Amino acid sequence: MQSALTDMIGAIGEDGFMAATAESLCTAIGFDLAAAVLHRADAHAELLFDGFAPAGFGQGLANYVHHTHGMSPMVHPVPMLGAVRASDFAIDGGTRSDTYLVWTSDEEMGFRTLGWPERCEEIGLYVAAWGGVVELSFYRERARASLSSDELRALGELSEPVTAAFERHGRFSRPAPAHEHLSARECEVYELMVAGCSSEAIALRLGISRHTVKDHRKQIFRKLRVGSLAELFARSRRAN
Repeated sequence: MQSALTDMIGAIGEDGFMAATAESLCTAIGFDLAAAVLHRADAHAELLFDGFAPAGFGQGLANYVHHTHGMSPMVHPVPMLGAVRASDFAIDGGTRSDTYLVWTSDEEMGFRTLGWPERCEEIGLYVAAWGGVVELSFYRERARASLSSDELRALGELSEPVTAAFERHGRFSRPAPAHEHLSARECEVYELMVAGCSSEAIALRLGISRHTVKDHRKQIFRKLRVGSLAELFARSRRAN
């Protein structure tokens, strides 16, 4: 755990802070996949780190962030801070039918998000930071021995230094202004988007077609590495 803490502290203020934190903790407890999500009281979730995409499960994580995060019993209705086992929060969904959820007794919580890796052991470290709760979650195949109680306790003991690192990173780093990444026209579209204008309104305001606006939106999302308007708005608020 000490090496993970060293990696995290060394990355404070750097672009790779989230990756260093999630991946080093994941390695320290012997797990395979990691993700980091920020949950806010307004029920919005923001993806901070995606370690699922390289393994082919990126869509499952996107579905969680955009559609099913509200089902997480570790976060809603009351966040469980510290280190927890997902298996301790099982839910019986019965015969429920949900577009983005697969209900099955094969999963630790009784369900999984559509596109999520199947039959995984899940451990979560939850810390209060950045105006909400940061969920650092770790996954591996359940065929292996489960994480021991001592290892879970050791992970939980990192809650305080992890929280402090997040707060310090938040003070020393700010997202780069969108203008550093976008073309002049894309900047105009971006400013109107975060002001709440629709594609039709942007097209009229700039004297371009709606199809061109959509092309600019795609490029903005790609360059700023966001997947939704909610994420774009969140980025804009942090930058300001």
